[in-house]
Amino acid sequence: MYSAGIVHLLEEMGGTENYTIDMDNDVIRGALVLKKGEITWPPPKPKNPGPAYSVDTGSRPEKEVFKTKIHIEEKKRCPYLIGLKLVFILAAAAGIIYVGTNVPKSFLSHFTVFVLACFVGWQVIWNVTPALHTPLMSVTNAISGIIIIGGILQISQPEVNATLILGGIAVLLAAINVTGGFLVTNRMLAMFRR
Repeated sequence: MYSAGIVHLLEEMGGTENYTIDMDNDVIRGALVLKKGEITWPPPKPKNPGPAYSVDTGSRPEKEVFKTKIHIEEKKRCPYLIGLKLVFILAAAAGIIYVGTNVPKSFLSHFTVFVLACFVGWQVIWNVTPALHTPLMSVTNAISGIIIIGGILQISQPEVNATLILGGIAVLLAAINVTGGFLVTNRMLAMFRR
């Protein structure tokens, strides 16, 4: 947001081609502290203040019409997309049936837990209101702590194999997540301190 404000300020000053410091522009004059070695701060009061917000000028801009579901449904649906969706659903169903009938039971139970965890996690994260994202970071710290414990158990094997490597990667990534979560939580709690 800060960088966008700086970009707009530089555009107000003429951009790269017509860069000038306009001392009559209230915004630029208010941001200027030093010009050619002379201190220009504080700026003079604005010459022509705008109308007060409480004054009704009588002309209001028309409200922007937002597209609702009704407007979106009025568009014609492409028959190719419907067919493509159907093909994708049938392929996914065939893949699930194949996996369910041709893999060992131990893999199937782990795969079921993995799929449910992905789905539930996705639903939990994306259905949280943005105001709760920072407190949610504390919950993800607890989940990452569980992942770290599981990764440490996998690292404790005597031989080097894919399980040991994946356990090490899990510990590393979860530790990064925990560190970031603690930093964000600390900043959140610091807002309530005096």
